[in-house]
Amino acid sequence: MVKMKYFRYFPWGLQLLLFLLMVFTLISSAGVIISSVFTKITGFTPQQLAAINPSSPTALINSAVMIQGLSSIIVFLLSPLLFAYLSTPRPAQYLGLRLPGKPIHFVLVIFIMLGAMPVLEKIQELISYINFGSYGQSVKAAQEVSDNTFNAFLTMNSFGSFLKVFCILAIIPAMGEELFFRGVLLRFAKQKSSNMLLPILFTAVVFSLTHSNIYGYLSIFFAAVLLAVIYNLTGSILCSIIGHLFFNGTQIVLTYMGNFNPAIKTFMGTNSVPVYLVAAGAAVFVISFYLLLKNKTPLPDNWSDNFTPEELYQKPD
Repeated sequence: MVKMKYFRYFPWGLQLLLFLLMVFTLISSAGVIISSVFTKITGFTPQQLAAINPSSPTALINSAVMIQGLSSIIVFLLSPLLFAYLSTPRPAQYLGLRLPGKPIHFVLVIFIMLGAMPVLEKIQELISYINFGSYGQSVKAAQEVSDNTFNAFLTMNSFGSFLKVFCILAIIPAMGEELFFRGVLLRFAKQKSSNMLLPILFTAVVFSLTHSNIYGYLSIFFAAVLLAVIYNLTGSILCSIIGHLFFNGTQIVLTYMGNFNPAIKTFMGTNSVPVYLVAAGAAVFVISFYLLLKNKTPLPDNWSDNFTPEELYQKPD
């Protein structure tokens, strides 16, 4: 009986091809589930799900939220976990699932993201003022669809709905997207680069393109760069997961709190980020990032290798 080798024994190109095929298969499976099985269960068509807004029926919004969560689990969470399991006998180490070198990293990461949030929001606001010329109407229409969908997802009328939305829009994406983009794709890119700059930029571009927020592409790109840098400086993808979770979760929490606090609701409904908030955020970011640099425990130079130095001497033919 022939024992199948782990994927790590295969050439880099074949490993990448296997990962992409796995992702394609899972995306196709998710599409089939959404277009047939889930549609039959909910009674809603894909066209109805794609056109939701805050005024849509609650049942339709709930169905769309559940589909979003199911898609995130299948594509972004399952694919890196399955690929890591098939690639190496140490899947957790492969994905960077280890504690950071210093516990303070978790605290610093939260403050880094807290400071970055108003700055990134301001960048998105400024992008929205750009005149896209002949493409302006189509860009605006696409952005409105994205905003309507996101705002519909944030329609939380009970604590139970808040927990559901927080899990689907904050926890699942934070885990899945970090494992997918920083755990697997960044690793692939680093194996073909002598430094971290190009892998970080490459994965940030791919990350931003997977989001439908046109005005937010640049902000999402910077956020992805920051999350990859956090992973590199702490040596733990858990830190980038915490940062991602805090970034996504803060807006969800504030939106829910706005149901009970008119001041928070007004603040969340404004389209302009105050300059003083941007300045304060930049200050918090700079201080926190400086402290992280002073306390860094970065990834080792050989972190993306398929084999440890000891294994290289006992690698099978």
